[in-house]
Amino acid sequence: MAFPDSPRTSATGHGRPSRSRSRRRRPAPRLLGAALAAARQGLHVFPLWPHSKTPCLHGKRHCTGTVPCADGHLGWEQRATVDPDLIRYWWTASPASNVGIACGPSNLYVLDLDPAHGEPAPPQWAGARHGRDVLARLAAEAGHHYPGDTYTVRTPSPSEHLYFRVAADSQLRNTAARAGWRIDSRGRGGFIVAAGSRRRDGLYRVVRRPPIAPLPGWLATCFTPLQPEPRPNPVELGATGVSGTAESGAPVSGIRRQRYLDTVAAAVAHAAPRTAHDTLVRTAYALGRLVAGGEFTDEEARAALHVAAQQRRIPAYEAAEAISSGFDRGGLRPRRLSDRAA
Repeated sequence: MAFPDSPRTSATGHGRPSRSRSRRRRPAPRLLGAALAAARQGLHVFPLWPHSKTPCLHGKRHCTGTVPCADGHLGWEQRATVDPDLIRYWWTASPASNVGIACGPSNLYVLDLDPAHGEPAPPQWAGARHGRDVLARLAAEAGHHYPGDTYTVRTPSPSEHLYFRVAADSQLRNTAARAGWRIDSRGRGGFIVAAGSRRRDGLYRVVRRPPIAPLPGWLATCFTPLQPEPRPNPVELGATGVSGTAESGAPVSGIRRQRYLDTVAAAVAHAAPRTAHDTLVRTAYALGRLVAGGEFTDEEARAALHVAAQQRRIPAYEAAEAISSGFDRGGLRPRRLSDRAA
C-alpha cells in the first residue's frame, strides 16, 4: 500500500482523504495506541495489512520512484519511524493496520521461541517441548540464568518473542534454529509484529513488562555466525510473526497460482465506477474458497486484495471489512484451482 509519508503529502502524490470518506464510521484507534506505545520505547514502527504480518507499504515492483522514493525505493525498514505525527497519520488512514517493528533501526534483537506443535525434539534436545526449554538448557550450559527478565510478547501461534537491546552497530541478523531447536531470531533486516496486533487466529499480547534488557554476551554468541552469512534466505524470514511466508511447489503450479492472484487483483484494481466494493467482496469470496482449500495462505490472498483495493482507492478500513466478509463466506465452500469452478 502506498501509505502517505507526511500529513501533507502521500506516497502517491495525494493528500488527506476526501471529506465524504472521512465521515465513514471507522474502528476505534486501538492499533494507533499500540504503534505510539512502541515508538515511545524507541521502536521504529510501520503498518502491516489488517489481520496480517505482511508489510503494506508499497513493494519494489509497484514503486513509482516519486515522493518518498524519489531517490530510490524505500522499503518498510527505511520508512519505519518513531515520529508520532507520521504514526498518527498512517493509522488514521488505516486504523485496522497491524503494527510492525523494524529491528535494525530500533537497535533490537528478538528471540522467537516456538512450541513443538507435536514434532518430537531431535536427540540433542530430547525432552524439550518448546523453544523455552532449549533456551533454558543453553543458559545452564553457559552458567547463566534463563534470560527471561525482559519485555516479552506472546503470539497467537503461541510463540514467545523476547526483546533485547543491541548496539547500533550490531550485525546480528535473522536466524532459524542456529542457536537450537525451535529458536529463531530477528535482527538487522528483519521485523516482528508488535503487541496489540491481531491475526485471524488471535492477538499479540504482552506477557512480561520489564524494560527491554540488553542482549547478554553469552547469548549473542549463540547467534553469531562462524563464517560470513549468506544472502538472506526467504525460508528463514517466514517464521511466526515475522517478515514473510515461504511457499513451495512445482514451478508450473507456482506460476499458475501467481497468475490467478494477478488476475483477480486486476479485477478489483480496474473495477468500473460504483462497482468496486461489490467486486472486492466477490473476489474475496472466490479467494476465500481457495484459501480454505489450501491453495493460498490467508495472508498472501489478503495482501493481494489489499494492494488492489488501494490501487482502486478503496479506503483501507472499508477494504478490510469487505475482504473479511468475502473470506468468511468463501471459507464455507473450499476448492482448489484444479477443481472445476462451482
